[in-house]
Amino acid sequence: MAKLTVFFLIIFLAVLSLLAIFNKESVNLTVWQGVTYKDIPVIAVIFMSAAIGIVSMFLLTALRDARRRIEHWQIHFKQKKESKILDSYSKGLEAFFASRYKEAADLFTGVLEHDPAHLNSLLRLGDISYKEKDFRKAEEYYLKAWEIKPKSIEVLLSLAGIAEARENWSEAIKYMDNIIDIDSENVKFLKRKRDIYEKNNKWEELMDVQTKILKCKLSPEDEKEENDNLLGYRYELGRYYHEAGPADKAVKMLKSVIKSDKSFAAAYLALADSYVKEGNRKEAQATLMKGYEETSLIVFLIRLEEYFINEGEPGTIIDIYQKAVQNDQKNAKLQFFLAKLYYRLEMIDYALDTINAIDPAAFDCPDFHALIGSVYERRSEYEKASEEFKKALNIDTPLLVPYCCTNCGYISEEWAGRCPECKRWNTFVLDINETCKIQKRHSSP
Repeated sequence: MAKLTVFFLIIFLAVLSLLAIFNKESVNLTVWQGVTYKDIPVIAVIFMSAAIGIVSMFLLTALRDARRRIEHWQIHFKQKKESKILDSYSKGLEAFFASRYKEAADLFTGVLEHDPAHLNSLLRLGDISYKEKDFRKAEEYYLKAWEIKPKSIEVLLSLAGIAEARENWSEAIKYMDNIIDIDSENVKFLKRKRDIYEKNNKWEELMDVQTKILKCKLSPEDEKEENDNLLGYRYELGRYYHEAGPADKAVKMLKSVIKSDKSFAAAYLALADSYVKEGNRKEAQATLMKGYEETSLIVFLIRLEEYFINEGEPGTIIDIYQKAVQNDQKNAKLQFFLAKLYYRLEMIDYALDTINAIDPAAFDCPDFHALIGSVYERRSEYEKASEEFKKALNIDTPLLVPYCCTNCGYISEEWAGRCPECKRWNTFVLDINETCKIQKRHSSP
């Protein structure tokens, strides 16, 4: 490059010498107002012009090269800084996932010293504080991240999680609303908002979210599940009206649930309770009878049993049981509960006759033997009673028949419209002779 420059310089000087030979004239040169130089050779003017051009070119080239060197140095420095930050952040992640939280926090803090706006480091520091139950500090980190990137779904989800952990439900809903504004058809986010409302028994607000979920694009299986959930939430809303609002709103909602699904046993039971609250006991009785006719669940007969005994009409419930047994003579469970009713009313001989009609081979369970033992004990046949109690495995409450969930097998002494374990509605039945275990075994692939 230097040789080429010298070569062109020699050519330039040779051309100037040639021009000087043929151009001996002179000119006046004005460089400023009132400043004029006279009799300047033409070749001198040409030389000065060329010199000024060459110098300008060298200066511009030097400036350009200097700028490039500065930019290159800045890029190199930035890359070196970014590489250092990335290395520290990567080591921090390794420590974080290995549950070495103090080491991870130190590394992430070091990243922030070099780059205070490093979003992921702020999020991970927030996660560490969250895991350590320091929710206030975690929220501070998440809020700083939110200032940097207010439309980040990850940041908003983290803030919603903190609000839920602190049971600040209004804040949690606010952040979930922000997320849904960004991605309005994301079923996962809608479900999370729905779950917050469910935790707080905000059934009216929940219904609006559930409607939006059903408007989203769902698979046929998911759509069926969400429609089932909708029916369950309508039932919960009816129960809410029963407990907190006027009974007529509860009656209207629960009747709509039954209209949609005539096998929804929990809705019949809740509707009967609402009629009782209104003082309409005859409608309550009719609802329980309708529920039994539609579902054949003995829980309705048990509720009717309590109703008529409290009303001083035990003969009515005995008639209902007897008709049920006549219509389904092979149903040992019905006979068992009729015998249990006789025992409760101290009609011991009737109880024994009913027990003797039950095939013990087909209905061999602890509750059955406990009832027989109790009957023999009332008849002062203590030896036989002792044998039956031994068969019942010495259970403490021999006449208590629990409920169980046909979906997950959860056992409970109290009836519930919704299983507290698997959160499914309308799954509780009386657990007689391991009913739920048998049903789960039959449903297994």
